[in-house]
Amino acid sequence: MKFVLPRLPYKADALAPALSEKQVEMHYAGHLKGYVDALNKMPEVATAGKIKLEELILKGKHELVDNRLGVLPPGEHTPKLFNIAAQVYNHTFYFRSLSPKGGGEPKGDMRDIIDAQYGSYANFKKKVIAKANNLFGSGYIWITLDDEGQLEIIRGLNAETPFVYQGLSPILGIDVWEHAYYMDYNRRRGDYMKQVMDKLINWDFANQNLRHA
Repeated sequence: MKFVLPRLPYKADALAPALSEKQVEMHYAGHLKGYVDALNKMPEVATAGKIKLEELILKGKHELVDNRLGVLPPGEHTPKLFNIAAQVYNHTFYFRSLSPKGGGEPKGDMRDIIDAQYGSYANFKKKVIAKANNLFGSGYIWITLDDEGQLEIIRGLNAETPFVYQGLSPILGIDVWEHAYYMDYNRRRGDYMKQVMDKLINWDFANQNLRHA
């Protein structure tokens, strides 16, 4: 069994000026490729038959919990298998959560659910950016749909990913590890998040995930 590097959904320079070609290329060809290569060297993969990435993540997590605390914490044991497999999944999801034609006001079902739950997109965006700014250390900001049809804005620490938690379906994911933005924004995570929301967030991908949640 061997995983291949997922194809970037756009050219590396397509997200400029919000994210430079150099930043995207380093993140994709450096970090994501590094995780794919590391995953393929693990015995659970190298000696396995056909297996889905999600199965490996659940195998590495070795627990399925129900979380309503607004943050996905690392478990007591976060095996190497989970960390590496989840980072392949998370990075792939992140790159698909961005689009050269994205950003700005949501459309379709996402617009309806955001307006109903948060009153306006401006309020929603403010909460997303605040979650990112208040995440200590590294991780992801996840927009999820719970089993009651409500959007939740959740901080996932390190490699944590929502789908291992009962009742949470990932809709959008934003990488807030420093390597995702440091070349372009240095330590200014808030500025990076504002550009992602204003210029890049992929509402088409979000609506697609809503339909399949």
